[in-house]
Amino acid sequence: MSIISKIKEEGAKTASTQRTVAFNYLFDNAKDDVMPGNFYLFEYNPKTKAQLKHWDKYPLVLILDMYDDGFMGANFHYTSPKERMVLAQKFLNKSVRIPMKLVHRYILNRADNLFFEIPEKELVEFAALPIEQFYDSNNRFVSAKKVQSQK
Repeated sequence: MSIISKIKEEGAKTASTQRTVAFNYLFDNAKDDVMPGNFYLFEYNPKTKAQLKHWDKYPLVLILDMYDDGFMGANFHYTSPKERMVLAQKFLNKSVRIPMKLVHRYILNRADNLFFEIPEKELVEFAALPIEQFYDSNNRFVSAKKVQSQK
């Protein structure tokens, strides 16, 4: 069963309920660390959120590089669902160019201790899900469309 089928089966209509279904769906793929070249969904609470214009509590990240205390990754949620589906397909075809606005540094101890790996065969479907949750530097909710429309 695909994630889209599972969401329909569970009647999950809101971003919050779809996010819950997505995390539960991926539970068997939960890891305690990440590997470059893989996609993960996880919960994040940035250390420097007061200095960030926006941040995503539930990023969908392609791991690009590792550091001693974290990693650099491309959070596909910083672009629209349609654009991220195209990027995901290009990634699978090994022809993707990652827009710099998607690249962020993540500190491991600021993430929940579980990283939910996205299976490649379901990457495009996960990219389509509107499960992001953005906040501003004052910890106030910000609409995804507002964040995604910025360069």
